[in-house]
Amino acid sequence: MIQIHHARPGEIAAAEILWTAAFGDGPEFQREFYRLCAPEGPLVLLEDGGLRSMLALPELALVLEDGRRLRAGLVYALATCPEARGQGFAAMLMETAAGLARNRGLDCLLVAPAQPSLFQYYARCGFRAGFYCEEETAVPKKAPAEPVSPEDYAALRESLLAGAAHTAYTEDQLALQRGMCPRPGSGLYRLGLAHGPGCAAVENWPDGPVVKELLCAPEDAAQGAAACAALCGGPAKVRTPAGAVEGRPFGAVRWLEGTPTSIRSLAPEGWLLAFD
Repeated sequence: MIQIHHARPGEIAAAEILWTAAFGDGPEFQREFYRLCAPEGPLVLLEDGGLRSMLALPELALVLEDGRRLRAGLVYALATCPEARGQGFAAMLMETAAGLARNRGLDCLLVAPAQPSLFQYYARCGFRAGFYCEEETAVPKKAPAEPVSPEDYAALRESLLAGAAHTAYTEDQLALQRGMCPRPGSGLYRLGLAHGPGCAAVENWPDGPVVKELLCAPEDAAQGAAACAALCGGPAKVRTPAGAVEGRPFGAVRWLEGTPTSIRSLAPEGWLLAFD
């Protein structure tokens, strides 16, 4: 018998084990994620009482080009036990998540596939590419940079993304991003660049620093990327927003039943900060 529901106390441990096996994050990070982003906990699928698949569904805001704010659910940490793959459990879980999101009044689901090949899988689940990025490796060159609070980062981020489709985040969600990597150089930053301020979310991992987003005036992109690399003390991969022509697909959207046609017809070439 198949059961799908938010994890109950006796099922949390199994969900933590599956998350760790699939993505490497330990229980402490998972609990912090749920505390800050998804207090209802994971959605789980059980077969005859055994946990087979799981996902988390934090709510984000999706801001359209004209400034309208929609409610979106981010499909996160979708995982199925290796021995249970190929039986459609993840798709069943996704449909349940879509129904729950629709019942809560959300307009869409978003996802940042872990690998390019997974876009085909999500397309079969009703998603289409809608968020694009460019990723380049930058070498260090110092520029003014100061750590900022999630509140200040959110305000600067919104000013830099005004007029562009993008996801927006609560202070708690940005606090999670700030703490994703505990190593020196990681965090949320305000950058002092030639044509105005920029902002960056930096993760200084030992196997390769990643700047999850760099937002700034286009003419400051190279200076901003180099400043982020300097924070990490070496070359860093830097993600910046891009259009569908010059960028690669990074995220996808699935509009939910009940969302107005005037919105469902949109295909925003927008920006998504993912907790990947």
